[in-house]
Amino acid sequence: MAAPRAERQRQQRREALERALADPDAPDREDLCFHDHGELVAGFAAALEQSGLVEACLGWARFLEEDRDHWLRRLERIEAEPALRARRAALEAEYLEAFAVHFRRWGAGGAQGERASELEAACLLGALRGAERLWLRERGRPILPVLVQEAVGLLWPALYAHARRHL
Repeated sequence: MAAPRAERQRQQRREALERALADPDAPDREDLCFHDHGELVAGFAAALEQSGLVEACLGWARFLEEDRDHWLRRLERIEAEPALRARRAALEAEYLEAFAVHFRRWGAGGAQGERASELEAACLLGALRGAERLWLRERGRPILPVLVQEAVGLLWPALYAHARRHL
């Protein structure tokens, strides 16, 4: 009973977001643009735990790619409006924490290990956002999973450096 209701609410929020994206004067656009932020972060964190870094990143990219037109419109609006960009930047702390938790699990202890996990998290988020910007700029070409795979591939040699030292 709860699942159909949650799905109905999710669909209603999605429809409201679509209307807000079409109307530049919509008053609640900031809240609507990020209505699913918590679910996305939680899903990414769960995928990191269950599947590992590469598969979690590719899963996120495939999720956005499945609804490409919606996400391209949404990201375009976020990039175009300073208030939405600022809100997104503030919310990214949750992604950084989820990534840092993952890297700490595989990393060295102590203050240096903590710093390394936070730097790795920031690098990963930067790589994902860079892939996303290229995807947006080129209007969905190449597909986002390809761009994310390239971004993570470029970054991969720098990640888990502390773990490689101990192998």
